[in-house]
Amino acid sequence: MRDDERALALVLQHGRTSTAFQALSRGMSHWFDGDRGLVAFARTRGAWVAAGEPVASAGDAIAVAEGFVDSARAAGRRASFFATEGILASSPRFRRTLIGEQPVWDPQGWATHIAAHRSLREQLRRARAKGVRVRRVADAQAVEPRFREGLERIIRRWFAARPMPRMGFLVDVAPLEHLAQRVLFVAERDAHPVAFLSLAPVPERGGWLFEHLLRDPAAPNGTSELLVDHGMRHLAADSVRWASLGLAPLAGDVSGWLRVARAISRPLFNFRGLSAFKRKLRPDSWAPIYLVYPRELPGWIAMLDGLRAFAGGSLVRFAVHTALRGPRPLLRGLTLLLIPWTIALALWPTDPWFPSRAVHVAWVVFDVGLLLLLRQLHRHGDRRGDTRLATMAATVVTADALLTLGQAVWWTWPALQRAGMLTPPAVLAMLAACAGPLVTAPLLWGTVSRLRTLRTADGG
Repeated sequence: MRDDERALALVLQHGRTSTAFQALSRGMSHWFDGDRGLVAFARTRGAWVAAGEPVASAGDAIAVAEGFVDSARAAGRRASFFATEGILASSPRFRRTLIGEQPVWDPQGWATHIAAHRSLREQLRRARAKGVRVRRVADAQAVEPRFREGLERIIRRWFAARPMPRMGFLVDVAPLEHLAQRVLFVAERDAHPVAFLSLAPVPERGGWLFEHLLRDPAAPNGTSELLVDHGMRHLAADSVRWASLGLAPLAGDVSGWLRVARAISRPLFNFRGLSAFKRKLRPDSWAPIYLVYPRELPGWIAMLDGLRAFAGGSLVRFAVHTALRGPRPLLRGLTLLLIPWTIALALWPTDPWFPSRAVHVAWVVFDVGLLLLLRQLHRHGDRRGDTRLATMAATVVTADALLTLGQAVWWTWPALQRAGMLTPPAVLAMLAACAGPLVTAPLLWGTVSRLRTLRTADGG
């Protein structure tokens, strides 16, 4: 049961980690150990996944965590703690797995840091030269409908430019919630918001987390760096000594299988790129971040529970939603598969698969044209927001799906029956011919939807 007032009071009293304020995020459930502490967690199938360490004093954190595990077990659920700083591992009941690193700065040294960082100064100069200006948002301005719509447009376009759909748990984006406790900066160009930075407090450390840093895909280079610069200088003026940009997942000396995951997942999420951006800002130190779980629980199950928390439930459903967005890496793979398919189609016997040689040749020409169209779409890319090409490709593939299915039912199946060739390999070949465009069409329409989101805000 959620109790935001009670949770906020505990966060302001005991919040000492970068995940503490996220206890107030949408979708989190709350488990209280009396007035001693709070565990904010996501409910997944069979598990309770805590958002970092318990919000409690350092002396009570382990006892609160153990109570949470016992409560989860009594409810027939597993329990784990995602993105902790490792204090829980001193309990013999827990194990930990490194899942990344967190960069930390002392804002008091930021001005000196910038003076010695030529490439970062150049990024700031570029953004300013393009007319980007940063201002802190007052509470009264944040409730204005026009301002809120500007921020929502940035969020929509930021997610539209990414291969994966929007996630929740520790990466939920809601910069206007609990704004009385946050600090919000907006970057504007020609009086229009193009990026924003939301800071969340880490009260026990007297520090701040750079929680949300989102940039419109069309914003000038250096906009993100300019926001970070303003945030750091603001904190330095307030005598703050601790700031972090939060977890860089899979950064650092993670285990071998996590390094493999980091490599193979790059087309969908560039873990190295995120870490490189944070390293470019030259933090003063890096703190290890862990997944902590009971010793009797296999680590891979705890990791899957954490992934389900980010996905909002089923990983299969999340994968389907990702595919239906038409991410460019997936479409590129399907385009590559179209090459051997078209070659095989050209070499395939006409009789009894096609009504005539002319129909056979027409299908080969059709697939060659489709291949050229898809390659052109890849060249344009998401940033161009070319909905015309994407719509054309989606329409062509939809027509391909309908025509292929129609020919399979009307001609190919009966012809194979008459020729005595309706064998399992022949049926599989027909299914593959029908499945290809039937699967690709919705992916392309997903691409159209994403590009329309990007193009609408461009005024196109």
